[in-house]
Amino acid sequence: MKSWFTVLKIALLAVFLLGVTLGYLFFRVWQKNERPKVVSSSWTKTEILLGHASTLTLEIETPWHRKVIPFPQSHPESLVPVLDQAELVEGSLNPLGTKNWTIRIPFVATNTTDLQSATASFPLKKTKRISPTTINLNLPPLRIITPEKIPENPRIPEGFLTEQEPKKILLEEPGPPENHINRWIWALGIFALIILVVYLLKRSGIIKTTPPWEKALANLSKLDPQDSPVAFYSKLTDILKKYTSERFSFRGRSKTSAEFLQILKNHSLIPNQHLGQLESFAHLSDQVKFADHIPDSEKAPESLELIKTFVNDTTPSLENSKTED
Repeated sequence: MKSWFTVLKIALLAVFLLGVTLGYLFFRVWQKNERPKVVSSSWTKTEILLGHASTLTLEIETPWHRKVIPFPQSHPESLVPVLDQAELVEGSLNPLGTKNWTIRIPFVATNTTDLQSATASFPLKKTKRISPTTINLNLPPLRIITPEKIPENPRIPEGFLTEQEPKKILLEEPGPPENHINRWIWALGIFALIILVVYLLKRSGIIKTTPPWEKALANLSKLDPQDSPVAFYSKLTDILKKYTSERFSFRGRSKTSAEFLQILKNHSLIPNQHLGQLESFAHLSDQVKFADHIPDSEKAPESLELIKTFVNDTTPSLENSKTED
């Protein structure tokens, strides 16, 4: 069971790191807010008769937070788009923070001039930020062939030769794609996952931190009893308060000596045999720091040994450590 839990912790850590990486990449893409680019463009037919249609297929790459509108904002006068047949397919998110869109829209040839070096533009859904509002592209070449005889019923959309403009509501309020991904759900899901992973890592201790008793003993080993009494006892008192605060989970570093001793007396995990010695140490420390008292030369080593003994006696055993984990 322990091994499975370890595997789970490692897997959650990997998910956490992946989530942080993707979050950073997506934030950078949102921050740069670059103009979308055309990946590919092609006609279903490169040669069509006058009055017939060829479908333009575009693959567009956009930042994850931008959306393309499939109705052209500008196009050659010789080509008329069939708006009611326009298609927009939304692709999946790319790990780099981009998304691909596919647009398919038929254009009807109304002029015998071949299409060479022509351009068109498609609008982007507006955002609250200052950002590009259109994507421009060079249309691929299209040859227009004049028929020897105009057919009786040419494949021309009804009324395409009228001067009426397309309904602007189509440009302003396009319907959402069927597979639209709710970005807020993604963001909340990732945020909740990060909180869960951090909680489990903190609770299980997979990210190893130095235990408070090891830090205390390391700091105690650096103390020199030959230092000035004020400096020595100030450092020794700080080490004791920091250790007890971290080891027994209470706020004692900012307490006075009297308040600190009262907390120790009321705490069930503090061994009683140490309370009297710690009380004597606290009084001696206060006299040195605040009353210019100069203790005997043997007091500093004794005080240092007292705190070391207290730390060692309150260090949890290996079995207790595993139980706590």
